[in-house]
Amino acid sequence: MRYHAVHEFRVAAEHGDVGRLEAALDPEVAVVVESREPGRSRARVVKGVRDAITVLVHGMAARAGRRIVERSVNGQAGLLVTQDGEATALVNVDFTGSRVSVVWIRVRPDLLRHWNRV
Repeated sequence: MRYHAVHEFRVAAEHGDVGRLEAALDPEVAVVVESREPGRSRARVVKGVRDAITVLVHGMAARAGRRIVERSVNGQAGLLVTQDGEATALVNVDFTGSRVSVVWIRVRPDLLRHWNRV
């Protein structure tokens, strides 16, 4: 189930550790950010290690009131991002071999409001 790998990925992203992220990411990695507001849905995709690291470090960097906790998401190791105790994003991580190949970030207020407060 990759819980240790997701833990290492989280720590590297939170601390902006570019070297550890480069080592963890597949050269063809994709980051998919999916958001949905009432009546509107969209997904943005970035590909490649450099762009993926930029998105991940920006979105997962330590900030006041933000917590990123490891949770089972859809039966797989994943992450729950909260801001001031309210769920703001879910992160699923897919692997090719031992490297992260796809990071799915779901920022969907209509679904996240039902998660337990952390």
